[in-house]
Amino acid sequence: MKRYHYFILAGLVTLTAIFVNTVTSEPKNNAEKVKMGKEMAFATTTNNFSNDSSKINEKEADLNSQIVKLNAELEALEDEVEVVHEEVQASYYHDKFNGRKTANGEVFNNNKYTAAHKSLPFGTKVRVTNLKNDREVIVEINDRGPFVKGRNLDLSKSAFMDIASNKSKGVLTVKVEVLPEDYEIKKTELQEELNIIASVPEDLDLNEFAL
Repeated sequence: MKRYHYFILAGLVTLTAIFVNTVTSEPKNNAEKVKMGKEMAFATTTNNFSNDSSKINEKEADLNSQIVKLNAELEALEDEVEVVHEEVQASYYHDKFNGRKTANGEVFNNNKYTAAHKSLPFGTKVRVTNLKNDREVIVEINDRGPFVKGRNLDLSKSAFMDIASNKSKGVLTVKVEVLPEDYEIKKTELQEELNIIASVPEDLDLNEFAL
């Protein structure tokens, strides 16, 4: 056999090998192509879903951690509240005192949330709770009194009526607590943050957190 015949034969062998390799590595028909496509799509989707689920779980854990932190801060704030009277009698101002000067020099107004106490410093914020219905109101001490035996606190009429069960009665059995500085502001801020975070699982699809 002549030399060029060897070259031709070698070329044919090479082409045959390439053809066989191509045929065996690719799908033989459309059904196999569809099957391979589905398998690749499933693998990709599963991988993406796994990644998304992991990110969602991380977000949920982060939200839960923030809720626990805010609740702890609210509890710490409540720990600063000081009970000064567990159970005492509170009355309210008659309308005739409107416009008169209080002990700290302010003009009394029955529509404002103020109170008289015999010893608490002026400007002290106190939380007054009606022990019969657990309604509560926050008032500021700006006057001295009451000077009726058996009574420890005089509330403005508005404050009294807010917590009264029977508005025809003039005396309530209450608990009196002194609040720390900026208590109302801090509590409001913490509760607003807590409400926003706590509402996320209900109002927002956590899939939106997955980037």
